[in-house]
Amino acid sequence: MCSRERSRQQGRVYVIKLGGSVITDKRVPFSLNIKVLRSLAEQISELLARGVSIKGIVIGGGSYGHYVASVYKNYDSLAGEALSTISNVMLELALAVSDILQGSGINVVVFPPHAFCKPSKLRPNCDWRLLFGAISVGVIPLVYGDVYPCEKGWCIVSGDELSIEMACSLSADYVVYVTDVDGLLDSEGNVVTRTSLKELRSRVYEKKSVDSGLYDVTGGIERKIRAIEVNYCEKLKGIWVVNGLRKDVLLRLVSRDGVIGTFIDLSGR
Repeated sequence: MCSRERSRQQGRVYVIKLGGSVITDKRVPFSLNIKVLRSLAEQISELLARGVSIKGIVIGGGSYGHYVASVYKNYDSLAGEALSTISNVMLELALAVSDILQGSGINVVVFPPHAFCKPSKLRPNCDWRLLFGAISVGVIPLVYGDVYPCEKGWCIVSGDELSIEMACSLSADYVVYVTDVDGLLDSEGNVVTRTSLKELRSRVYEKKSVDSGLYDVTGGIERKIRAIEVNYCEKLKGIWVVNGLRKDVLLRLVSRDGVIGTFIDLSGR
């Protein structure tokens, strides 16, 4: 890699959200896609070695949190049990992902959102200052979609919302949604390579364009769009939606090497 390209990569700051549809098998409760996770971990490790700044990693619930939440969603009388169970399985998933990341030489620390966030609807309202000390010594914070008590008993703060607020609070330029599909799809099933927040509001995208599969209890693409709208900040330049099942997708994205995906340009909103 030439020095000019390395300098260009080093100037970008990312938050990476590993979707539940790519790090777990949503067809099988409590199942990890270990091969895929190891590949993504190796790519993140390589990016760090190149000097790319990754301020945080967020993971979705997949066949852990989404599955358990789908079991409890019709049982309001079991709110306490739901809170406890969903919280525990998401921590279990986070620790498993952390172990794989550390196996690739990435220093991560798990920060459970229920311990430092006070969500209000689509705003996570996290005290991100609590992460600064860890970041200052070279740690990458790992957070995850979580559960918290609310008026109806229990509610979910999704990884999509956390990703945007985290990026804004930690001064990242880009958020990368790593999913199991190639990006946002138009009504004819074609990948939308580039769009804006304004176009997202007006265009109709396929509901299975991001994090497709079973157990989606957080609202799919519609909630992702709302998460961007509600938690957007001026610093954030854009959001990538890419397929984590494709070979070296993160390396190709950062080097702009013909990656397939959707770029949501936030410069003009």
